[in-house]
Amino acid sequence: MKNKPYTLNVAPQINNLKDIIAYCANTYKNKIAFQFENKRKIEQKNYQELLDDINGLGTALHNLGLHNKKIALIGINSYQWILSYFAVINGGNIIVPLDPEIIEIDLVNLIKKTNVSCIICSKKCAEKVQKINNHLKINNILVLETDILGLVTQGKELIRKGIYSFIDYQVQDDVCSAILYTSGTTSEPKGVMISHKNIASDVVASIKNVYFKGTSILVLPLHHAFALTASVLCVMLSGRTILINRNLKELKNDLIKFKPQNLILVPMIVESLYKQIWIIAKKRKKDILLNKLIILSNLLLKFGINLRKIFFFSVRKSFGGKLDFIISGGAPLQNKYVEGFRALGIQILNGYGITECSPVLSVNRNYYFRDHSVGQVLDGIDIKIIDNEILVKGDVVSSGYFQNDEQTAQVFQDGWFKTGDLGYVDEDSFLYITGRKKNLIILSNGKNISPEEIEEYFYKLDYIKEVMVYQTGDQIVAEVYFGNENIDEYSKQLKKDLSMINSQLQTYKNISKTIVRKIEFPKTITKKIKRI
Repeated sequence: MKNKPYTLNVAPQINNLKDIIAYCANTYKNKIAFQFENKRKIEQKNYQELLDDINGLGTALHNLGLHNKKIALIGINSYQWILSYFAVINGGNIIVPLDPEIIEIDLVNLIKKTNVSCIICSKKCAEKVQKINNHLKINNILVLETDILGLVTQGKELIRKGIYSFIDYQVQDDVCSAILYTSGTTSEPKGVMISHKNIASDVVASIKNVYFKGTSILVLPLHHAFALTASVLCVMLSGRTILINRNLKELKNDLIKFKPQNLILVPMIVESLYKQIWIIAKKRKKDILLNKLIILSNLLLKFGINLRKIFFFSVRKSFGGKLDFIISGGAPLQNKYVEGFRALGIQILNGYGITECSPVLSVNRNYYFRDHSVGQVLDGIDIKIIDNEILVKGDVVSSGYFQNDEQTAQVFQDGWFKTGDLGYVDEDSFLYITGRKKNLIILSNGKNISPEEIEEYFYKLDYIKEVMVYQTGDQIVAEVYFGNENIDEYSKQLKKDLSMINSQLQTYKNISKTIVRKIEFPKTITKKIKRI
């Protein structure tokens, strides 16, 4: 595999999601856009059918008076969720995607704050929605599994009768079309206002960096910006097929059945898949052989001999046999997993993004990448570093936070968005993340310490599943989680390894105390550990 710079991929210039759907239908027509399970049968929708279904649903929503409204969308991944998203956002409404696991009090607060006029929800969320609606009195509540396809049919009939209100609607590229509530690691959710142009420009820039091959499996929850932009829109604009995974329990079967060539995942799933390889190898008493083959394969690669598909056929078969690359984003991924998958012939393309930037800002390319980096900055995005903080400018940047002028003014300044992330850009436009500004430990002697830097040393220890480094007084504390097995054994080992870690750190960065947790750390929806 050559790791050298090459020209950006060709991509159409599109400024809104309505035009993306139209472009896909016109360009890819009868190619399969989505596959999904319905009553134990696999259904398929090509790109033309997708456009027709969106037009039908959008027309029906207009007929219900849902125009220039805010509409909440709550449910697990499904074809109906995707239809609803595009029908709402392409018809002059503002979509408000929410986590289906949201608790009632938070749901009430966000619905009230956003002044939602309609809720589209899944069956599993319907009872919760109806319960809170006793107080909210929202007239339109639509259930994804029972109402949406019926509305698609109604809308198509209206179109046949000459009703073109949705089809003829002209999208305003720069106006807020989505409010995405962040799940911050240290603060309350903020409603990020995103426009069509923000999302569309991010999708176009992303596929210039990454060439999508073959089929993809949609795994990540769609209410999160990374899932929708990368797992759906980027794959669609590339004219590929997306299988909608029902839940993570089915992922193993879906991989074997549908043989994807690419996946878009968060680090937690990447790590889990990699660990499963070794758990299975150990159970079959093949772990020593696998390790020897990796050493031999890596040696042969130095001489330009690539035998990974032969050496690791059985391992790759567990992923369907065709998996070429995995894009990892949403949280930091340790480099040992990048190297581990690469050794098996599966490339990990680390990326970086933030909801306020629609969200992708950088990603390693198929054949041009840097270890420890989160990739090359996307075309059309400007980045500058001030006091180690990453600032961003470009069409992908949000206009601000919904009904929160104070916080908007703090981080959106003179066209630049202050990410709060610390890092640097090298001479080839590869971006590196070194920590989070809010997480900085500031000692009484004025020394600044990035906890993420120290945490990397702990993650090199195989028995540590999670770690958080923080400050207590003038002490630096490492709180660790081993899992539920061998806690006493690992605690003793940690005491020995702590001396080794401290010996590699400058004295003022030394860990003074360790705490062993019995339960894992609470996390955001992208599986980042929530900071104290």
